[in-house]
Amino acid sequence: MGAQMMKTYDETVAAIHALPRLAKTGGHERILALLHALGDPQHDRYVHVTGTNGKGSTASGIARIFEASGLKVGLYTSPFIMRFNERIMIDHHPIPDADLVAAAAATDAAIGQLRQANPEFAVTEFEYITALAFWYFHEQQVDIAVIEVGIGGDTDSTNVIIPLVSVITSVGLDHAKLLGNTITSVATHKAGIIKPHRPVVTAALPADAMAAVQKRVAETGSDWLVAGRDFEADRAGLDGWGQRFDYRAQTFHLSRVFIPLVGAYQVQNAALAITASRLAAKAMNWPLQPQEILRGLAQNTWPARMEKLSNDPLIVIDGGHNPQGIAAMLSAVKQVFKDERVTLIVGVLGDKDLTTMIAELEASAERLWLVPVPDNPRAEALADYPDAGKLRTFASWQEALSAHLDEFPDEPVVLTGSLYLASAVRQTLLGGKD
Repeated sequence: MGAQMMKTYDETVAAIHALPRLAKTGGHERILALLHALGDPQHDRYVHVTGTNGKGSTASGIARIFEASGLKVGLYTSPFIMRFNERIMIDHHPIPDADLVAAAAATDAAIGQLRQANPEFAVTEFEYITALAFWYFHEQQVDIAVIEVGIGGDTDSTNVIIPLVSVITSVGLDHAKLLGNTITSVATHKAGIIKPHRPVVTAALPADAMAAVQKRVAETGSDWLVAGRDFEADRAGLDGWGQRFDYRAQTFHLSRVFIPLVGAYQVQNAALAITASRLAAKAMNWPLQPQEILRGLAQNTWPARMEKLSNDPLIVIDGGHNPQGIAAMLSAVKQVFKDERVTLIVGVLGDKDLTTMIAELEASAERLWLVPVPDNPRAEALADYPDAGKLRTFASWQEALSAHLDEFPDEPVVLTGSLYLASAVRQTLLGGKD
């Protein structure tokens, strides 16, 4: 049999999505075997970011800062909003289709090689994409890559690296089936990304989470920098559809830092990004300048995080997909819309903590409408939402949006509850536009 023909882009993405989602064991033996067959590309320079919420914006902020300083920067995140390629970026440009096809061919060849010794060898979808990303960043000779954890930390496929810095943005309850349903168990998973003698930067976490991180830090001998103790962001205020704040660490201050993101939590994420970038730069002996930090963060837009898609009518999308995300979205809505009444069009996946999320939403003064998440087998059926009988429901987000535009044309609308819903809305309303 001759050499296989290269798959097309569509065939490549379809083959990746056809891989199993979850494996029977949560260890790293499969991905390590695959990475070894790919030449062990995971030994490069990385920043590793985990957190229940905020890890995408924070990882992107760190990447933007290093890009502004002239480095070539990889960024690995999930899920994607518009197109699969967004998960693997260099200098914030998604991997080109041809490069994805070539990287998948290299990964397939490595799997083929492993199957000669062990015909049963197989990896999950996330293991495959993670290995492919490490190989691609290595092949492209990035100076540093920022890696966002998929779920949790210690058993996550990304946790095969020894990063220059680890970051924990927040700890809340999400993915209870995989991470346990206590703050301690979730934080213990996330603290698994802290490596011996490598610094870790965290938000001010709940007490139980702080204790779990403290335990890990004691084991690893790592320096631990905590928001509010070792560095802080203060004097934050709205500036258009963005915010300004002052950053202070022991010997380093930045004033009037601008970020094009709203929501108080984004100021915290930016402070984490500044702190982590400075630590990583120091580890690389890279002369990161204050103006580069400012320039990088000023460019750090991140789709579907309180993102304004249209001014008139005022349409916002947000991927608040767990109780912490919903609370953050509601506080951002208060921040930007003050006393204006807002319609919230909400669609949630069935494996989330719906009861808490709907209770939080109902406690707010906003108008709450429910829709299903489109094209997702994990979507919650409308009839199964708590209080579905009392609340207005629509068969699709499109119907809900047109009802809002008919009935309340002068009031803002936020579509939220799942990144998959936010992604569907963004793809439909923005289409090819970025």
